[in-house]
Amino acid sequence: MWYMEIKHFCPRTPVILVGCQLDLRYADLEAVNRARRPLARPIKPGDILPPESGREVAKELGIPYYETSVFDQFGIKDIFDNAIRAALISRRHLQFWKSHLRKVQKPLLQAPFLPPKAPPPLIKIPEVISGNRSRGARLLLDSPLCADVLFILQDHTHVFAHKIYLSTSSSKFYDLFQVSVDSEEAKPAKPNLSLSLSFSFSLCVSLPLSQSDGTLRMMSFSGKHRRTKLSLASWSKAFYSIHKESVPNPVTGHPAPMTVVKMDYSIQLGPFSAVLRFLYTGELDEREKDLMKIAQIAEILEVFDLRMMVENIMNKEGFMNQEITKAFHVRKANRIKECLSKNTFTDVTFRLDDGTINAHKPLLISSCDWMAALFGGSFMESANNEVAFPNTSRVCMQAVLEYLYTNTLSPTAELDPMELAALANRLCLPRLTALTEQYAVNELIKASKEGQDIDGEVLTYLELAQFHNANQLAAWCLHHICTHYNSVCANYRKEIKSKSPENQEYFEKHRWPPVWYLKEEDHYQRAKKEREKEDIIMNKHQSRRRWCFWSTSPAVA
Repeated sequence: MWYMEIKHFCPRTPVILVGCQLDLRYADLEAVNRARRPLARPIKPGDILPPESGREVAKELGIPYYETSVFDQFGIKDIFDNAIRAALISRRHLQFWKSHLRKVQKPLLQAPFLPPKAPPPLIKIPEVISGNRSRGARLLLDSPLCADVLFILQDHTHVFAHKIYLSTSSSKFYDLFQVSVDSEEAKPAKPNLSLSLSFSFSLCVSLPLSQSDGTLRMMSFSGKHRRTKLSLASWSKAFYSIHKESVPNPVTGHPAPMTVVKMDYSIQLGPFSAVLRFLYTGELDEREKDLMKIAQIAEILEVFDLRMMVENIMNKEGFMNQEITKAFHVRKANRIKECLSKNTFTDVTFRLDDGTINAHKPLLISSCDWMAALFGGSFMESANNEVAFPNTSRVCMQAVLEYLYTNTLSPTAELDPMELAALANRLCLPRLTALTEQYAVNELIKASKEGQDIDGEVLTYLELAQFHNANQLAAWCLHHICTHYNSVCANYRKEIKSKSPENQEYFEKHRWPPVWYLKEEDHYQRAKKEREKEDIIMNKHQSRRRWCFWSTSPAVA
């Protein structure tokens, strides 16, 4: 809009047209608008002109056109160099006798700017909230769903627990529950908890202690309901006897076979509950009153970590208990993995497409809300010991169970990432989904570095990841397709056209190199060839003019 005024006041001054802020063509306009001043008018996609508009205006005015970006340091030197050339060329018409002005080149062509590739999106793994797993175990202890152990304290107090939690935290309990106790079927207990417990007491009469010879003794009861007990008084000071019995679960009321352990009369409820909380969560409240009794029970049950934590609290060194808790969880995770591999203390079987796999309901309930709803709600699976999982393989379920037990993922070569992502989405496990996405991306990058063609696999992953809410993997696939758009289109044109309209629109908007650059590159190459032809013609013309005024004598020749 200033061209007419410039020509009026500066008629002999050369003019060049410059397009600024080239980087806005590929920048994130939302981020740019957030960084601008609050009262500044936001930049819209329609405000950014394509290169053809600048060249058309420059062609109408008969002046050269250049583009710059201070952000990318592109085109700045070209502008000043060519502005100097334009000024010297205009002076050459007025001072034609100056020979050094004849060598000045006319304004040169500017090669188009290739925007850099967008960096690949990073896979973000949600952090593990340190108290979540302990809180789930604490809730499970307070509301003992799927309990399989009943402790009887002082002949009248009942405490329910779970074998897998106790066995993986204490070797004493592991040895205790490994003892085989034969039991005969008793009459089904009534749903009323108080009646069933009184029925249990009528059978569990007190027995005199026998002389200890270092072995466990079997004791039998005769009567209407025959049951066999195992005396534990000679094996440990904490336990009196153990047997199996059908007891209603305190949460659901459904009768289930449980291991009934009668504790020694000296074991009190408060300290024993604190020991159980430690075995479930690895934590000890410093405000506990009976620390000495807790330490005594820990000593009898050989829970040496708890005894050490009590000593630290009494010595006012409770800050050291955090390291003990961390070490406790590491050992517990290793023991849980061992129990999973050996099918120890399992109480549920998953029927899969290629076989079955055993698991532990308590660990599943405390680490997965979906499993807690399945086994704790009014579903058929909550009362059964078998659950069908269609469209799932053993390898995939093994990976899910290991994650639920240890909060880590150790994928194998046979694991299909998309199958695991689909199962993680079904079970509502966002962190497992993120770990699966990271595993899939690492495998694709590894295959690409080895020279394999991963474009077809990325196209397959794209819409599957979008369907199963693996959004980070889908974003990575979109980035890979966009940054390799030309090669992907050349080899997988039908697959590209079969994608959803939203994906195709994304491809066109974020493809690299962008369409405007390809057009500019084509225009630059054509203009370069024309400039080279003009230079050849000009050199021939100048050589002819020089030879017109130059002649050599035959003698000199």
